Amino acid sequence: MSQIEALPVTSKELRQETGKDIELGPLLKALREGKDLQGREAQYTIEDGCIMYGQRVCIPKKFQKNVLEELHAGHLGIVKMKAIARSFVYWKNIDKDIEEAAKNCVDCARYKADPTKAKVHYWEYPSMPWERIHVDFAGPIFEYMFFLIVDAHSKGLEVYPMKTTTTKTTIECLRDSFARFGLPRVLVSDNGSQFTSYEFQRFMQRNGVKHKTSAPFKPSSNGQAERYVATLKQSLRAMHKYIYEGTIQQKLSTFLMQYRKAPNATTTHSPAMLFLKRDIRTRINLLLPELKTKIQDKLRRDNFEFRDRKFDVGDRVAVRVYRAANTRWKFGTIVNQDGVLHYIIDVQGTLVRRHVDQIRSVGDQVQENIIPIIHQRFPSAEVRENNSDIQHAETAEDISKDPNKELGSSSVQGVPSTDVVVPDLSQSSATETDSETRSPPVPDRPLPRRSGRIRRPPERLVL
Repeated sequence: MSQIEALPVTSKELRQETGKDIELGPLLKALREGKDLQGREAQYTIEDGCIMYGQRVCIPKKFQKNVLEELHAGHLGIVKMKAIARSFVYWKNIDKDIEEAAKNCVDCARYKADPTKAKVHYWEYPSMPWERIHVDFAGPIFEYMFFLIVDAHSKGLEVYPMKTTTTKTTIECLRDSFARFGLPRVLVSDNGSQFTSYEFQRFMQRNGVKHKTSAPFKPSSNGQAERYVATLKQSLRAMHKYIYEGTIQQKLSTFLMQYRKAPNATTTHSPAMLFLKRDIRTRINLLLPELKTKIQDKLRRDNFEFRDRKFDVGDRVAVRVYRAANTRWKFGTIVNQDGVLHYIIDVQGTLVRRHVDQIRSVGDQVQENIIPIIHQRFPSAEVRENNSDIQHAETAEDISKDPNKELGSSSVQGVPSTDVVVPDLSQSSATETDSETRSPPVPDRPLPRRSGRIRRPPERLVL
């Protein structure tokens, strides 16, 4: 709507036109005749031939457009126009007419201010590291441009200094990063020519990476990268003093190491912890004592030594024995579990009960070797009686040939001769609590030059 220079509307013109108006004419006649009006019409009054609605004068249809132009003369907007109208003029649907007049004004639409900012939309938090990355350029800083890659999950940062920001150099940086961390699902960038070129789009498609761009001239849409651009600029400029010697790459490495170790305000964890599942070690770690490490190592060793052991029925196991002189382990089969930590084992037909600390697993092919009882010092009484004649007959001859040889023994250690009968192990009771080797009985009479005391080897502590 354009502003038209016109003479202002006066109360005299309103009086003349009010009686002619289709809506206001009958109302004016009813008010003059004193009719009883109801509802909103009861608020109307007559003043100097004009109809008043409270303190506001009613405008006939003919002059409503002129009044709207007068209200919009300053292009103050809808709110100000309504405020002025509510103090002076009135007609039905005046608020709607004011809104339409302001919205259809070409000059207002051309120079109107920006709309109110929408509610901030946050990117969805990725479920894993390197699922979505944000990229951007920072610089120039000290004659360098810096290509930034931000991991949206861990807030980890990768920075590549470069002299030129072409599509080729950008792809080279991304290819190096993808080789170390893998291909992301989504890459977010602005609308720079490096990211909108055909070569870059082809690189994204060939690697199966979805490329998203922010709205033009709306850097906040890629706020993850924009925020770290400011952080990088501030830190590198602060480090460009004479006390920080080294190349730009050395200063950049110092910045990245400290940044990756520092906890992030959003995630409350350091980028290294979320990305590598551990904190990186820096020189600040040298200040901590080693007590924590020693305690953790001890606890880890203790937990390893006391890990739970379980056996199933039918498993072949080795069972610890304590009364056999020459044997520490015997082999058997799990028969049943007795409680939480005890098992019943069949060892060569004898059922024994053992704790899990006294049992260890063995292969299914491991079998018990049945050997003669070599530690028996003396033959049984029955064997001696059967062989007494032979032994006495050979006594004189043995003594004459070897005076140092003892009677009734086959060796210095007293191992019985090959004619000794080995006890039948199958006749042992199945109800014994342990499969130990029985001691030989004491002989009826001592052999010549031999003590009758039963000799047993010492039971030494075996660890």
